[in-house]
Amino acid sequence: MQTFDIEFAAVTDIGKIREKNEDNVLISSDLSLGVVADGMGGHSAGEIASNIAVSVLAETVRKINTGALKIPDNFLPKLSLSERKILLAANLANAAIYSTAQSADTYRMMGTTLTGVLLEDNLATAVHVGDSRLYLLRNDKIIQITTDHSLAMEHIRRGLLTKAEADHSKIQNILTRAMGIKKNIEFDLLKFPVHEGDILLLCSDGLYKGLSEEQIGALLRAGRHTPLVKLCKQLVHDSNMHDGQDNISCVLLKILPPQKLSWTQRLKRFFKHSC
Repeated sequence: MQTFDIEFAAVTDIGKIREKNEDNVLISSDLSLGVVADGMGGHSAGEIASNIAVSVLAETVRKINTGALKIPDNFLPKLSLSERKILLAANLANAAIYSTAQSADTYRMMGTTLTGVLLEDNLATAVHVGDSRLYLLRNDKIIQITTDHSLAMEHIRRGLLTKAEADHSKIQNILTRAMGIKKNIEFDLLKFPVHEGDILLLCSDGLYKGLSEEQIGALLRAGRHTPLVKLCKQLVHDSNMHDGQDNISCVLLKILPPQKLSWTQRLKRFFKHSC
């Protein structure tokens, strides 16, 4: 059971030049879940892919929590329940996108990134593919938790580009992994403890194209006591002003001290987490 409370906020913006927004975001306080997906594929395909990603992921987690769906016993039994839950949800979402992509020529090349984080038992469990990102602000230090699945990141690993060079490289937008492109894909699965005061930021690449990691960290530190939705809007606004060439999405989760609950509220929470 959680020993903290969570504040959620999400903002998505079309940016300055795109004709439509192919990003999708989701926050759910009852699931303790935040998700960002950045669709691709032209026409309306990217928007459809990212919508399937966030909706199937959340619905699967909900069904597992309520007992409407059982995780197969042979599905990665050595992992924790939270890891198995979010990874199964991501795999089912990928299967749904891939099936839709094969159903019509219009959708043939559609796909999406996915970065989602589930907060349970004082742990953050993240599932990730593509170049959307998860950052953690802790003790005023910002850390990028996820690793981009992009050609630019491959060049950084090989020493062919510095991170600063990669951020402005023409190959920045070429992904090496994404949902919907293959029937089966490999997701990164990450797990770490969370502490009171932590701020988790999930974002599409449109956000960090307009703001450096240092600028993102500075805004999060300066806005630590700002209402979270206002801080979310500030991040999106500032990125849009500096760049705005892509859709921009931001999800924030802040770890708060537990609320003092009445006996009735505690009883309701107990049964909610026991179901």
